[in-house]
Amino acid sequence: MKLAPTYAALAAALVGAVSAAPTLQPRLNDLGLEWMGNSSLPKVLFLYTGGTISGGSDLGRLDTTTYGQLGRVGEEILAQVPEILDVAQIAVSNWTGPGGSTGTNDERVMNMTRFAHKALCSEYSDIAGAVFTHGTNSLEETLFLGDLLINCGKPYVGLGAMRPWSALSFDGDANLFAGIALAASPEARNRGAMVAFNDRIVPGYWVTKTNANTPDTFKAYEQGYLGTFINNLPYFFNTASEPTGKLKFDIDTVSAHSSYPSLPKVDIHYAMREFDGQLVLDSLKNGADGVVIAGTGSGSVVTGTAGTLEAMEEGLIVAVSTRSPNGAATPERVPRWAKTGYLHPIQARIALQLMIASGYGQNQTNAAFEDPIREATNQIWEY
Repeated sequence: MKLAPTYAALAAALVGAVSAAPTLQPRLNDLGLEWMGNSSLPKVLFLYTGGTISGGSDLGRLDTTTYGQLGRVGEEILAQVPEILDVAQIAVSNWTGPGGSTGTNDERVMNMTRFAHKALCSEYSDIAGAVFTHGTNSLEETLFLGDLLINCGKPYVGLGAMRPWSALSFDGDANLFAGIALAASPEARNRGAMVAFNDRIVPGYWVTKTNANTPDTFKAYEQGYLGTFINNLPYFFNTASEPTGKLKFDIDTVSAHSSYPSLPKVDIHYAMREFDGQLVLDSLKNGADGVVIAGTGSGSVVTGTAGTLEAMEEGLIVAVSTRSPNGAATPERVPRWAKTGYLHPIQARIALQLMIASGYGQNQTNAAFEDPIREATNQIWEY
């Protein structure tokens, strides 16, 4: 990808898109998208939900914690990085909502995922990939949901910023270019969803926000990075592969389940000494369809088992993860609830929502979470 030095013209075109139709070869398709850029370049769908990347501070360049008074829309963010039109043609789709992307709800995220799935996976699609901006607090949740539902091999990339655009060393511009270059790259296919952040390519299936403040926050500790960015372009360490036992769901099956116009209600409880199973029963009474317990060690629930089992007898689906930052919640000899393996509580909650929406009962849930580790360790069990 050779970068052409026509930045001023490209910036003007993108800025113009804020208030008017883009001037660089606009084309409409049945998704209502309007494309900007060179028609010979790959198409990348830009899903805008906001986040720190769009926020600025009225306190000056040193403020990185109390920003948000100043804002930018998606086209304005793109206009700050006109070099993107040297690697892709772009169409903007707005998915902002009250409270920003961090405060969004399951319904909005599911609708955005459905839209991205249609754009990328329809048989007539000529779109190379998609990126979405997001608040970093819950970026991994939105990305993981997309990773389980968008399974046609095209890249789905999450990006954002840890510093507002008003701050010293704003990281959003570099992440934006890197994410779009990643989504446009043929080498990014068949690798699942990814995060483009801080010059790293992180697998969406394993990604975790590890630091509340610094730009090197997104990591997959034990599973590792997929690659890096050199000269702001993606470089992969290995050929394409996917996680062992990766969960996949059919978006039409999930969407067609009449009981769940959005996603089932699933709560998370944190286990500790004297964990009270009444909390699980309370979730059931409050309308939860499932519960994830962040267990101790490799997924232990030492106390509170009676209340948990009682809730399960009344139809609650239960999965147990580990509260430890690394390692797996390993299967028991005789399964009671599902042990979620290497999926941490937030990931396990999303997976359990999709399982329930797909009609899984407790036994199917146990098998879906546990079978990869059981098969690898010769601990097969009849559910």
